[in-house]
Amino acid sequence: MMAQDVANKLIEKACNHLVRNMNISKVEQHFKETIAMQRESSTSQIVFWDMLMMNMLYFSENEQVWEREFIQMLEQKEWLKPAKLEEELLMHQMRVRQQVAQQMDEATALFHKQYETEHITEEDIVYDYAYSSAGHSMRMDLLTVLVSTPEQSKVLFEADPKETIRIVKGYIAYHTDGIINKTKLI
Repeated sequence: MMAQDVANKLIEKACNHLVRNMNISKVEQHFKETIAMQRESSTSQIVFWDMLMMNMLYFSENEQVWEREFIQMLEQKEWLKPAKLEEELLMHQMRVRQQVAQQMDEATALFHKQYETEHITEEDIVYDYAYSSAGHSMRMDLLTVLVSTPEQSKVLFEADPKETIRIVKGYIAYHTDGIINKTKLI
């Protein structure tokens, strides 16, 4: 078996492990509560939509950070210690949160154009938000699992880093779709 096949099998196993015992009704409940809190703290429907969209922007900026950290470990063939990784990611998340906050006016202006031109519905936004949030959690959890089991995970170092990331993203998208499609958020 080629190194990439071995790496892909490990990724598949790790992702399956993350979702295997997931309680969909708990996931649904979590999203409903989070969304309700955001709705209640908003002064209007547009402000509510903007909040969810800003969160999605945050998750997408975070995905780039996650990918850089991940690819760096794969290329250097060395996992960060779990505590060190957590520290790095938290530091990046704070920076991303700041950047996103600074882009708020520009971003919301773009969102408002999108709402009009793309005839976006609240359901679209709520589900996109849930998808982004679930994907974010799964990316973070998967990386934590990999660095917490360095002996098992070192097989990833033998594979091509870019291909490994592509495979990981594919599994995460697949599982996130599966999770969100089973929820009823609206």
